[in-house]
Amino acid sequence: MELKQKGEKADIGSFKQLKVSLIWTSAVDLDLMAFYKTKDGRTGGVYSDNYSGGSLGDLNQFPFIQLSGDEGVGAVGGDNQEDLRIVKLDDFEELSIVALNFTDVSSNSNNVFADYDARVEVASDTGEKHTVRLDSRQPGSIALICKFTSGFITNSLVNDSEVMGFDDFKARIPGASELKLASKVTLKSKGDTYALKTKDSGGEFLINLNWNQTPQGQEKKGFLSKLFSGKGEEIDLDLGCLFEMNDGVRACIQPLNAGFLKQGAYNEPPYIYHLGDDRTGGWSEGENIKINLEHSNKLVRILIFTFIYEGVPNWTQTDAVVTINAPGHPTLEVPMGAQTDQRGFCAIAMIEFKNGGEIVVTKLVSFHNGHQDCDQAYNWGLKWTAGSKD
Repeated sequence: MELKQKGEKADIGSFKQLKVSLIWTSAVDLDLMAFYKTKDGRTGGVYSDNYSGGSLGDLNQFPFIQLSGDEGVGAVGGDNQEDLRIVKLDDFEELSIVALNFTDVSSNSNNVFADYDARVEVASDTGEKHTVRLDSRQPGSIALICKFTSGFITNSLVNDSEVMGFDDFKARIPGASELKLASKVTLKSKGDTYALKTKDSGGEFLINLNWNQTPQGQEKKGFLSKLFSGKGEEIDLDLGCLFEMNDGVRACIQPLNAGFLKQGAYNEPPYIYHLGDDRTGGWSEGENIKINLEHSNKLVRILIFTFIYEGVPNWTQTDAVVTINAPGHPTLEVPMGAQTDQRGFCAIAMIEFKNGGEIVVTKLVSFHNGHQDCDQAYNWGLKWTAGSKD
């Protein structure tokens, strides 16, 4: 039964399994979520693990709710559908099912749900099925679809579901206060991975290298000030990458030598571009590499590295960290940590481009005696000659 009129609602009886589906085709990233408060006072949520701290839940143990996954990442149009399955409500004092418009709330846009073609379908194992279209023109990025209280459904499914802003949502809905939009995922240990589901959505990766502006024992000289080695020599920290394309081309991009592959190219192969060298450590934004995701299906893997071009190797006080920003995803942070290795070359992360649009980032933080040693460790097979900066 479709609830066509605003204010029309339907109650859902008892069930062994309930499925709530959020369905849309518009180019917008919607997220289906569940937030709860238990009878013993615990609060939490079931939502995409693309959010920092997010969990898809579990049907076989608490919270007895499971989310199918995250669709529409990067605001991709198409046959998008997310499902929440619920098998037990006994532990909950309150359970709220909501749809969050990530595209709008993350950009502070002032659109409404009626601008899209989303609908919600609620089906139980007893054969009951109800549909409501999210067509409210009330401003707000979160729609409260239904609420369960002490095992009973109240305002079960309403055509004109309550719509609210993000701050109001976090204040009112138990468990929602932990949700962070400007979230960050930190790969803490070697071998830690994170998968980004881009589905060829376009946009770009922005890879940034930044480091400590004021090493211990040195006078502050401005953001990203000069780093010093144990002997007082200035350190020039550089960002670069090895890449492999699916046509077999392998090469290196870094701020050394002249020519095309010094910086790469964004709109033509290899679709990777180095924005420039920071010789002095004086750029507040550090060093950056952009990857054009319009052509991610032409890439196989990219190894992100940093090396000390000048100065005695001393990583201890750099606090160097690489961050990776991708559309529709939390910021990925790959810190080097407090390293004491005396070798001046560090492979920080591997980015692998899988079939189906998944991109997997793995923390490496392995040290090498230069480019060729790193090449051999990761089987790149390049021929190396000495290089210098212009």
